[in-house]
Amino acid sequence: MIKKMMIILILFASAVSAQNIAADGKPALNKAALYPFSNGEYLHFEVNYGIMLAGYATIEIHEDKNFNGRDCFIFKTTAKSRRAFDWIFKVRDWTMSYFDKEKIHTLRFEKQLREGSYEVDIDIDYDQTNHKAKYFRERKGKKNNSAVIDIPENVMDPLSALFYVRTLDLKVGDEILIPATDNKKVYDIKVIVHKMQTIEVPAGKFRCFVVEPIMADGGVFKKDGKVHVWLTADKKKMPVKMETKVYIGSIAAELDWYVSK
Repeated sequence: MIKKMMIILILFASAVSAQNIAADGKPALNKAALYPFSNGEYLHFEVNYGIMLAGYATIEIHEDKNFNGRDCFIFKTTAKSRRAFDWIFKVRDWTMSYFDKEKIHTLRFEKQLREGSYEVDIDIDYDQTNHKAKYFRERKGKKNNSAVIDIPENVMDPLSALFYVRTLDLKVGDEILIPATDNKKVYDIKVIVHKMQTIEVPAGKFRCFVVEPIMADGGVFKKDGKVHVWLTADKKKMPVKMETKVYIGSIAAELDWYVSK
């Protein structure tokens, strides 16, 4: 159960993925909301299984003004089990995405998973001009795996898409269907905006949109149950809570402190 909890934790950071696709196939960016976040934003979450504090997660923003000649945001997430749980199942995971501010798409995605004896590193470089992505996977004790895959125009990795959705003018009832890619797969994600709700988490009380990301074609959320994410109903649309049901009870990540500029 601890393993599943922590795997879901690292996926939480990429749970909400959304693009509005214009008629020409390019993202229809909400210019008025570009960008409601900035370099230095840092969100810290407690992750609970039932009433037990099992670990922590973070989401943060950095910048690189000249990544491959482009001005980029660098989005990063981490997932870490508490030291009290390390003897049961130790987790030290992180993901990182390089997001082109002007072109509004992903340039590179990195993932490092350290879960018990399981160790894997994944790098994906996106050639958005030629609609190709170069995938490389290195797993401890296994043969390395690389591939080049076709990608849709302006595709995003799930982590970049989390930040992109924060620029959208969300409304209750919206259903946003978007192309995304992770590992060697290209798939559709539908994001449903269910309702507005005021919730209280350790960081405070927030009026929120409750959204649900659904991955098609047997994606992880379809397989493991529903995931709901609470985004603040203001211009920042910060994720303040994420929850999924498991066989017994539920797992929730709740914001306990943050720095937002």
